[in-house]
Amino acid sequence: MTAITPQPQNVESGSSKGIREEKNFVPGIPMAQLRSGAIGNLIEWFDWNAYALLSVYFAAQFFPAGTSPLVALLGSFGIMAVGFIVRPLAGLAIGVIADRFGRKTAMLITVYGMGISSLMIALSPTYAQIGIFAPFILLIARIIQGICIGGEYAALTAFAMEMSPNGKRGLVAAILNIVANFGQILVVVIILAFSWSLPDDAMHTWGWRLVFIIGALLSLLGIWMRRDMKETIDVDTSRAKKESVFAAVKRYPRQTIQIIGLTAGFTAMVYAWGAYMPTYAATYKGFDPKYSIMSMGASFAVAMVSTYFAGKASDRFGRKPTMIIAGILLSVGTVPALTLLNDSVWTLIIIQSVGLSIIGMLQSSSMPVFAEMFPSDFRASGLGFPYALTVGLIGGTVPLVGTQLANMNLTSVFPWYLTALIVISTLFYIGMKETAFKPLPK
Repeated sequence: MTAITPQPQNVESGSSKGIREEKNFVPGIPMAQLRSGAIGNLIEWFDWNAYALLSVYFAAQFFPAGTSPLVALLGSFGIMAVGFIVRPLAGLAIGVIADRFGRKTAMLITVYGMGISSLMIALSPTYAQIGIFAPFILLIARIIQGICIGGEYAALTAFAMEMSPNGKRGLVAAILNIVANFGQILVVVIILAFSWSLPDDAMHTWGWRLVFIIGALLSLLGIWMRRDMKETIDVDTSRAKKESVFAAVKRYPRQTIQIIGLTAGFTAMVYAWGAYMPTYAATYKGFDPKYSIMSMGASFAVAMVSTYFAGKASDRFGRKPTMIIAGILLSVGTVPALTLLNDSVWTLIIIQSVGLSIIGMLQSSSMPVFAEMFPSDFRASGLGFPYALTVGLIGGTVPLVGTQLANMNLTSVFPWYLTALIVISTLFYIGMKETAFKPLPK
């Protein structure tokens, strides 16, 4: 089974097709292909951040009256963490589907599921209406969302890197992460618009539901955009009866351990500096949620620019130096940065912008690194399980850990927790092989 590579002769031809391809954002990749991959990244981060950012508004509605706001918030983050705990099985199952039945099939499944889960949250009854079934419905929705998000990354990574010309994989990864950042900015702008225009009571009772309805509508757009996407591998469904679902783990144990080590600190930083930071600022520093969310939007705008150049640097200088530099900066800078946070919005914007810009160096390098570890037959399944396992157990629990530490009055521990994880990953960055200047394994 081999990847279908772009045909440069089409770009050089005088046909109308050739002329259109010359206008592509990345030479050699049709815009429709790039869009069909990127839309899933946008929806994933829109949905995840919608839940994380809106928890402060809806948490109390899903738990008994009289529950303290912090305990209710902790409960909503616990439900979010359960959604991430199911990600390993999702990464395994959808990764296998992507390898055996095609990237397109897997990526359509995930975008359907993300839309269903967003709609379920938008329409969920409250605890006052149906009692204990309210958090149960919220939990089911988060599990569905966790399954789809858990499988999306592996299938998308395989798809995106297989369609990328040599020397452009870091750039394509950067573009996909820029779109993800746009999804985060989009949800921030929408939440801010509702929170500023609606009375506070309305935002807490029904205004937050409108954001999840928008998330469901974005999934419809994703389905429409992915319906005509072109497959990047030759699908061989006969393999479904011949290989165990754990075949990739058995064949590539070293790569499996590598992915866990490379991902542990990276995923903790992504979720801490990204979706959890507004809640961290509100919980630890007493910020008004509206201002901390506004800071998040501004910071992601800065990160979009830096991530683009990080992707180009990854292609030019290699994945290894890019990731080592980022790992060292986060290792030595996280504790001082979070300690410097005060009640100034500008301080929060500057600190979060710098942090997210450094994380962009990891985001634009990690996707190519993961794809460059496996041949096409096992690219999605080889990545899917260990990556989703690590994100589920570490990245997805960052808000829960941070909130629990605040609940226990251990506020100084959280930055050191993040630092310990990124130090571990930095050791893996130092020990990994450089793969940027070789073609993808066949």
